[in-house]
Amino acid sequence: MQTKKTKLIYSVFSGTLYETPEDDVSLLDIGHLPLIHNPKNNCKKCFNKRHLGRDINNFTYTICSCIKNIIDLDLIKKNIPISNI
Repeated sequence: MQTKKTKLIYSVFSGTLYETPEDDVSLLDIGHLPLIHNPKNNCKKCFNKRHLGRDINNFTYTICSCIKNIIDLDLIKKNIPISNI
């Protein structure tokens, strides 16, 4: 049986990490960020919560720099649809 590759995703709406198949990354919402690798477990800024608190105005979590540094920006750019303006 062939196993599918998975991609680690961080959700700014729930503040959690989860895995999804790489084929489904293009279907994710804007608040779900693909990561390059697992975050390290020694962040002194967020104490491994991966967020700095919840924003009550838009109901999202403020991302810590330990997550900002490992966001897969190339994958996000690849999945953005280009519109003909």
